[in-house]
Amino acid sequence: MWKPMLLTLVEDMPTGGNWVYEVKYDGFRCGLEWTEKGVKLWSRNGNDFTAQFPEITAWCEEHANSVKPHLPLFLDGELVVLDSELKGNFSIIQTRGRMSAKDRIKSVSQKRPATFMAFDLLQLKGKSLESQLLHKRRIQLEEIFGEGAFSYNERLNVVKQYDNPEKIWQDVQLHQGEGVVAKNIRSKVTSGKRTEQWQKIKNWRTVTGFLTKWNMENEYFGVSVYKGEEMTLLGKLKHGFSDEEKETLKAFVYENGEKINAKTWEIPPSVCLEIHCLEAKDRDLREPVFHQFRFDIEPIDCTWDRVREGLGQLPESVGISKPDKLLFPKFNKRDFVLYLRDVAPLLVPRLQNKRLTMIRFPDGVDDHSFYQKHLPDYAPDFIQTVPGDEEDEDIVCQDLQTLLWFGNHAAIEYHVPFNTIESELPDEMVFDLDPPTLKQFPLAVFAAQLIKEMCEHQGYDVYVKTSGKTGLQLHIPLDEETTYDDTREFMEAVAKVLVEKYPDRFTIERLKKNRGNRLYIDYIQHAPYKTIIAPYSPRATKEGTVATPLFWDEVNESLDPRDYTMDVISKRLNERGCPFWR
Repeated sequence: MWKPMLLTLVEDMPTGGNWVYEVKYDGFRCGLEWTEKGVKLWSRNGNDFTAQFPEITAWCEEHANSVKPHLPLFLDGELVVLDSELKGNFSIIQTRGRMSAKDRIKSVSQKRPATFMAFDLLQLKGKSLESQLLHKRRIQLEEIFGEGAFSYNERLNVVKQYDNPEKIWQDVQLHQGEGVVAKNIRSKVTSGKRTEQWQKIKNWRTVTGFLTKWNMENEYFGVSVYKGEEMTLLGKLKHGFSDEEKETLKAFVYENGEKINAKTWEIPPSVCLEIHCLEAKDRDLREPVFHQFRFDIEPIDCTWDRVREGLGQLPESVGISKPDKLLFPKFNKRDFVLYLRDVAPLLVPRLQNKRLTMIRFPDGVDDHSFYQKHLPDYAPDFIQTVPGDEEDEDIVCQDLQTLLWFGNHAAIEYHVPFNTIESELPDEMVFDLDPPTLKQFPLAVFAAQLIKEMCEHQGYDVYVKTSGKTGLQLHIPLDEETTYDDTREFMEAVAKVLVEKYPDRFTIERLKKNRGNRLYIDYIQHAPYKTIIAPYSPRATKEGTVATPLFWDEVNESLDPRDYTMDVISKRLNERGCPFWR
């Protein structure tokens, strides 16, 4: 039976020429055994996972011919359900591992498929590679499955390796991944044993609470926070205390607490502390570890809003000023900035290397606004720019701290052009479907379905999102040789076909007064220096709507863009993932 090599938890990342770095995915450690008879998935405890993850075995069957010369082989990796390229969703993979009903498994595997992230090759052509050095095993792994270039639609991927510890930590921070694994390139496999040749560094979230209970039988402390004026349980904590700290706390409980039954003591709100954890929800802390006491604050300072900020892992360079200030009728600045933090793994890649135009609303969406595309004098040094008009510098959003800094300065909307700063060619083609009002929104749905069919017939992939206001936008990725003239010719032809066939429903008339109740198919907007709202950017509406990527099964007569607001996007991404990212 396969017994995986175990990692050693450390606080600091080792450095030096013998170390490489990989993302630590939040999922199940898994061995993939591939023979001519088929594929088996094995848990670290020797349980057979194969039946729970049919999408993995189906992928392997589709690629059997290319892999056949290398069989039998055995891969070490992580079985994950991905939220983004670098983050696994542990709660979903945990639920998948418990499933047994075949129909349920089939449905979930199609709606939210798992991925096997391979990071080591233990057997090749039936021969063990465990005595070989890591870097030699890695070369052979990449010869079979690629060099770690991530492909969203594949159910088996090779974990990317980094040489730069700062770069991988920055990427893991952006995606809020579980952590980093550092590996010595000269390490051999020591099955079933813990080794310091492979070290893991956790990407802890830090939250603050106060002690309210102690179970003298299992020695767990209850930690609470305030939600409004009510105390609510944050979770339980046991690990991380030194022996001296634990004895001091026990003495405090005996002196100040109240015993309410045979094993439980209640503690008056007084002792505040910081906790490292991976998650905090549903009155439960995931992998909590005591970090330090906070004698500088009072229990009243330990609030759920403060926990939310801790879970968001805001960069030290960015704070939230006037967090309770309303930017939308339903959302204050804290809500807004934490929304941006939540979607940053999907939004930032859409902004990177593109000249950014923002619309700022310093006093909220009901008040005055202004466009911002040039760097203000008071901006911090970490914000990057490229030469713009005359002496002005155009802003590019290259990282999390830039996005959140502008978010804290009430930049509500984020618009980008169709080409990067490195090319004059568009990297995508976007149809903007603009009905006169929401009453005519079904016209956008109808047009989107027609254009999708026409574009797919020409070999294009078509992705759809709400504009965040009254329309829909179709995003079509382009190759590196397509010009704006090419897109103009194609988009104009598509628009004219629709107008000719449905003249009472669609128009390419630019003057609003001449459109009547017809939907405007905007292809002229796809041009150099023009911009489009970025996916997941909020819009300046009273509802706090978002330009939301959709799955095509959602583009139907019941679709209402007002349903996609900042407070529902996180739950939606957790349940279904991102259709643009796949």
